[in-house]
Amino acid sequence: MKGRIKFDVLTQPELDLFKNRIETLLEQRGITLDHEPLKTELAAFGCTVKENHVYFPKAVIQKALSSIPQHFTLYSPSGKYDMVYPHPRKSFYTRTCTGAPNYLPVSGKKHYITLNDTAEWFHLVNHMEQVDFAALPSTCDPGIPGQAIDIYTLEQALQISEKHIWIQPYEAANTKYLIDMCAAAAKGADNLRQKPFVSFISCSVPILKFKYMDAEIIYQCAKAGIPVQPCALPAAGANTPVTAQGTALAACADVLAQIVMLQLLCPGLPVIATPLLFSMDMQTTYTLQSNTEITLGRLICMQAFEQGYHIPCHSYGTGTDSMLLDPQNMIERTSLIHMMAMSDASVLGGAGQLETAKTISPLQLIIDNEIFSIARRLRQGLAVNDETLDFEELLQGDDDDGYLMSEHTLDHFQEMHRPPLFYKGFVRDGHEEEKSMLDRAEETYHHIMSLPQNHMLDSASLQAVHEIAVNAAKKLSLS
Repeated sequence: MKGRIKFDVLTQPELDLFKNRIETLLEQRGITLDHEPLKTELAAFGCTVKENHVYFPKAVIQKALSSIPQHFTLYSPSGKYDMVYPHPRKSFYTRTCTGAPNYLPVSGKKHYITLNDTAEWFHLVNHMEQVDFAALPSTCDPGIPGQAIDIYTLEQALQISEKHIWIQPYEAANTKYLIDMCAAAAKGADNLRQKPFVSFISCSVPILKFKYMDAEIIYQCAKAGIPVQPCALPAAGANTPVTAQGTALAACADVLAQIVMLQLLCPGLPVIATPLLFSMDMQTTYTLQSNTEITLGRLICMQAFEQGYHIPCHSYGTGTDSMLLDPQNMIERTSLIHMMAMSDASVLGGAGQLETAKTISPLQLIIDNEIFSIARRLRQGLAVNDETLDFEELLQGDDDDGYLMSEHTLDHFQEMHRPPLFYKGFVRDGHEEEKSMLDRAEETYHHIMSLPQNHMLDSASLQAVHEIAVNAAKKLSLS
């Protein structure tokens, strides 16, 4: 039977200890929470609330966890790229980078992301067959009011993206406007609740502390029935313990606290645990994404949520600390992708990112699309039986002429994975192919950009979304 390769970092006793420590942190240390309506509701659900501190008794944690859906779907605007959880083929889904403010174009210098760049980005993502959903980049267009960056970026995504959209609000007041825009695109809040083609990110910074903005995301999404991918952004040695193990524990506690709050407010709400771990280099104080130990820390988080709590889990599956498309970049991201693919991770994030998630690159997105295809093939594994072994033919020993004309070869030769951008010994006009992978990625980029751009919204929905965006920008600029 076809199986799959899997990396487990924790033994079963270690996993049991790890879960116990997560829940003990939430019960005895609790969280700091700046959101009065949310605190009031949590108290009614059995949490202990003392001023700005909320403590989660283990019985309350277990009650909340019992309502997490084991099966759900994150929908796509087009209906062509819906994501069923768990993955039907025991594989993983992938997403683009979120939060990066810089754009490294195919030609030209790195610059802050404009709305034109986001349009290009969403168009490219539509054509990346190995990238399953799109996160909003951090647009920094001088023509956009600073308070409404996420508002106008979402408007662009709703117009163009065929794939599920992951939203990170940048202000507490923006959250309701973003939800209203999505409801307008869905032609009603009930339609959005039934088939959510967006999900939100909430976060804790620093450890176990939730400022009003992120508490508002949790509160508003739970009320609207919109899935959330609750996140933690720890930096080992800076705001969490220096060890990858200690940072993984802090991140998992952060994320589980958000999941518990979401399930208490809206039982059955789809959630994907999203611990995004970093580490601080103690010589340079630079924050790193691809340090080897922190990759192992991510694997601990994947195992804790996927095996320990049976909750889909999501972390960086690609990325680099390099600023360039150079050998360090390719080594770091390929190692990270393959390590994460061999974990239980349900989502691998960060496609197209450079410079510790500060920059996105169209060429890197196209290359990541290739690497994801390799990782998916590795995770799929191989079926081992007499037919795949070609045992009968080997047993007969009549192989003096080799296997080129074998029926077994005819049955299986197309199974070999062939990444389109990779050199495979092509000879054209008597000469070997001399183009680099970057050359072939650039050709792919220009081909995709020559294709017509999709428009996902009809004129009425487009107008409704735009009116909300304009109104939001006016009100936010006055606040």
